[in-house]
Parts: sequence; structure tokens; C-alpha cells
Amino acid sequence: MAPQKTTPAQLLLRRLKLIRRNDDGATAIEFAIVSMPFLALLFGIMSVSLVFFWIFTMENAVWAASRDLRTGVFQTQAVGSRYAGKTGDALKTEFKKSVCERSASYSDCMASTRILVQARTTFGGGGGLVAPNCLKNDNTLVDESSAWAAFDAGAASSVVMVTACYSWAFGGKLPILKLNKTADGGYLIQASSAFRTEPYN
Repeated sequence: MAPQKTTPAQLLLRRLKLIRRNDDGATAIEFAIVSMPFLALLFGIMSVSLVFFWIFTMENAVWAASRDLRTGVFQTQAVGSRYAGKTGDALKTEFKKSVCERSASYSDCMASTRILVQARTTFGGGGGLVAPNCLKNDNTLVDESSAWAAFDAGAASSVVMVTACYSWAFGGKLPILKLNKTADGGYLIQASSAFRTEPYN
């Protein structure tokens, strides 16, 4: 008996069945589908962690450096302290150095940070602390000269608030940080510490 000839339609059906049974490359396709959301989530977690690290570092730096104002070491330029013999802008710059030495990047902090210090008689109400403004109308950091002109460390038993305004250049490049950007493309980190100075006199 002569073998039957296979029609082109039958050949096509056979090949389709073979292709359907072949699962080579399925893992690669599944990975391609899952990898993009996974990588986006991973990068998002790393970005948020980095932001929290920088914020925490600046807050800790301001809190630690403010001890010199709380205890009167800064105001009295105590003998043997880093402020001894310094006056005017040199004294204020020394305090800024004290903050930046405790930050994650000293050189970047010195270039991109403004320190605002205000002294009042009470924490709130009339004559109390006011919210500091880190940015000018054009969304750039306040000038160093303006920050130094308004720098008031108060006296014994004064209410003082120290604020560090830091324009973090790398933060502006993170995709999740589209808000809170400065005009130069940085991410604004603002850290404050409010306290009543000790009666050091």
C-alpha cells in the first residue's frame, strides 16, 4: 500500500504543535516581564533609603553642633574652644564648619548649605520663633551674606532655633524626588533644632 501524501495544511499543523510544545526561552520571557517592575522597586527603595540617610545625617549634625549654642560656648567664645578669638563672619563660619564636619560630605555641605540662626524670648506667640525661609523668590538658596546678617545666637536663657538649608545636588537627580527642588536642580534638605540656651552667665 502506498504511503499517503501529507498536505501542506497537515505539515503546518504538525509544526504548530511542535512549536506549542517547545518551551525553550519561557524563563527569559518571564524574567523580562518581571524584571522591569522589580528593578524599579529596587531602585526606589535604594533612593528613599539614601534620602532618609542624608536627612537624618543633617538633622543629627545640626542637633550636635547646636550644643555649642545651647551651652554658651559659641556666644562666649570660650577659651580652648574652636570659637576662641573669632568674631564676626569668621565666628559664624566656624559654626557652619562644626555642622558640616558631622554631615555626610564636608566640602559639598560647605558649598551648598546656609545656616540660619534666630533668637527670641519665647517659642511661640508674639515675639516667638518664626519659620525660616531657606529659598529666595527665584527658588535659589538664601545668600550667605544674608544668612550671616540675620545670624542671632542670643544670650543666656534665650530661645534659639538653628536651621541648616542644604541643596543636595545628587538628590535632584533621583527620579522619585520631583518635588522640593531648588533652581539649580538640587533637592532641598532642611534640618532644624530649637532649644532654650542654658543660663551660662
